[in-house]
Amino acid sequence: MAARVLIIEDNQANMELMCYLLAAFGHEPLSASDGVQGVAAARAQRPDLIICDIHLPRLDGYGVVAQLKADPATAAVPVLAASALPVSDGGDALRAAGFDGHLPKSLEPDTLIPSIESFLPAALRGLAPPTAGDQDSAAPSAPEVPRARVLLLDAAPDGGGLVASILVHYGYTLTVAADAEQAAHCARQQFDLLLCDADTTQARHTAFLPGVLEHCRGAWAGVPLVLITADDGDPVDGLLPPGLLPALRLAHPLEPQQLADALEACMHASTKAVA
Repeated sequence: MAARVLIIEDNQANMELMCYLLAAFGHEPLSASDGVQGVAAARAQRPDLIICDIHLPRLDGYGVVAQLKADPATAAVPVLAASALPVSDGGDALRAAGFDGHLPKSLEPDTLIPSIESFLPAALRGLAPPTAGDQDSAAPSAPEVPRARVLLLDAAPDGGGLVASILVHYGYTLTVAADAEQAAHCARQQFDLLLCDADTTQARHTAFLPGVLEHCRGAWAGVPLVLITADDGDPVDGLLPPGLLPALRLAHPLEPQQLADALEACMHASTKAVA
């Protein structure tokens, strides 16, 4: 039986990632993008669990939890605080404010999902991924793909966590480089695919990719390059070094299955071309 989890979060990338992970583990994600909407959604939809950011428009997380705990209709619903800020007191201040607990800063599935499910009754916990001896499990599972080695070049990996999480979920071996120094350390490694997640409106992205790809072009000659931009119409002039063209170009928002299928097709086409 799936749990209905309300996520109150104004960061779209974090919202998409948490919704994807919850759905992948058998839960039903609900969403609200500010505190006022979150309180209204909690009262109207009666979720089994609420994940609430601290810094929210209109009404912050402390105001949200105060209203929910003061309302008999929602007082019993666990509310977890989610914030990128470190928690140095073990969560004592958050619990004193009314939160039932807090989530770790990491959005990795192996960390996030158990933390969330520890606040759910056993009957509402998601289905674990099937083991080798449990292939008939109804758990959500990724399609079988070769464990291809992917280098993700992303100048803002915290914001691009959705792409990384999708790749890990679908069985790829992932390395992330967020700056030129990290990419240089990868130059001697072998990869089956280069994936660049770039926002052409951000200077740190446009300054990051050309130099990295030019510096490492020889190391990864022949490796297909997939470029992801914020929008289909984003110009890519100056984003890549001269003469280097992507084998495939994609744009956000990306559905997990769409991304996995596109990467698999790209690598298959590259393998056929080499053969």
